[in-house]
Amino acid sequence: MAKIQYTSYIFNKPPDLSEKEYKIMKELFNDNPKLNINPVSSFNKTFKVEIIFLGIGIICGLIASFDIANWLNLVFGIPSFIIGITFVFSFIPSFFSYLGFLSDKSNYYSNLKKDIIKTSTFTDYINLREKRRWSQF
Repeated sequence: MAKIQYTSYIFNKPPDLSEKEYKIMKELFNDNPKLNINPVSSFNKTFKVEIIFLGIGIICGLIASFDIANWLNLVFGIPSFIIGITFVFSFIPSFFSYLGFLSDKSNYYSNLKKDIIKTSTFTDYINLREKRRWSQF
């Protein structure tokens, strides 16, 4: 039985903030409450190779569909077919895994920001984070 391999993306939560980091973040949010602390993730950089191969597959498929000559259909049709199958069974699962990663990352940083804004002291922040951690189970 053939195995379908694809890249799986998982968000690893960074360690909790230290008291010094908390105070810095608290000041930043007091100065600018709309500050975005979620690091940028680039779809284009992550899937650059897959997008290039997809473009090649589409071009090969278009050339093969012109039905100019039988040998030309084979030369461009086979790579187009292989790239199409790879796209369906590899890129799409990787893409959905990446969307899950982005969702988890966004939720984490959104909750972190809410917790920092909501609390007035580092001890309150730690207690709130612990309560949130235990409520997930």
